[in-house]
Amino acid sequence: MPRLHASLLLSEPDLQLSRVTCDGHDGPRLEEEAAEGERLVLALHGRFQFRDARTRAVVGPGVGLLMRSHQPCEISHPHGGGDACLSVRGTWVRRWMDPGAATFSVSAEAYVSLQAVLARVARRESVERIEVEEALSLAVAPSTHPEGATAPSPRERTIAEAIAHEVALRFDSRVTLEELSRSAGVSVFHASRVFRRVMGTGIHQHQQEVRLRHALALLLDTRLPLAEVALEAGFANQGHLGNAFRLRYGRTPGTLRREQVRRSS
Repeated sequence: MPRLHASLLLSEPDLQLSRVTCDGHDGPRLEEEAAEGERLVLALHGRFQFRDARTRAVVGPGVGLLMRSHQPCEISHPHGGGDACLSVRGTWVRRWMDPGAATFSVSAEAYVSLQAVLARVARRESVERIEVEEALSLAVAPSTHPEGATAPSPRERTIAEAIAHEVALRFDSRVTLEELSRSAGVSVFHASRVFRRVMGTGIHQHQQEVRLRHALALLLDTRLPLAEVALEAGFANQGHLGNAFRLRYGRTPGTLRREQVRRSS
């Protein structure tokens, strides 16, 4: 049997993420394999062969896999090398995945975005649930509208505007991607694709921009302490605000406020 090592990255009631590494050393199996609960598997590097009653596939970067609950299967490494995968478990998987799909394509763009989020999670940085959901959604959802193929339809614009409206109302709360998608009457996958297509940015990036504009206004138009500005604008804490603010405006919130005071004195 191959040696596996799992590192838990995120654990919430409906969504658990683990990084699983395998040395790829196949050997005699004492019993048939089967997943306990539905599981999404996204290869981070390496490859393995998957086979069940309906599917035979090589899973590697660019190919994702849905393992069904208690479905007998065989995983092997004919090439003799190991792999590292992201294992996604919980009711989130059952809620959003197409039950008829076994494998799916993962674009390079989606893979890069997902890896960036996973790296921050692994470093125990402040990562919001909506960031994780959006990165996963872009990875597992098929692209029905290739970039630049056609202009967004009126329906797509209506969906994007409905999501943007909800973000504007609830920017200071920990709203989930599911809630935003529901407000527009579409699935989380469709919401992610359509919003990026219409707005040219991801939902979380848009939410972050709205929060930063509110933070900027509070900094320049009130005397609230920086910690309170962060909370009022929807950031987890002052440090979270400071990092995002510096990236967006090229200076820290404190520096900007001091500059404003000097200009007005």
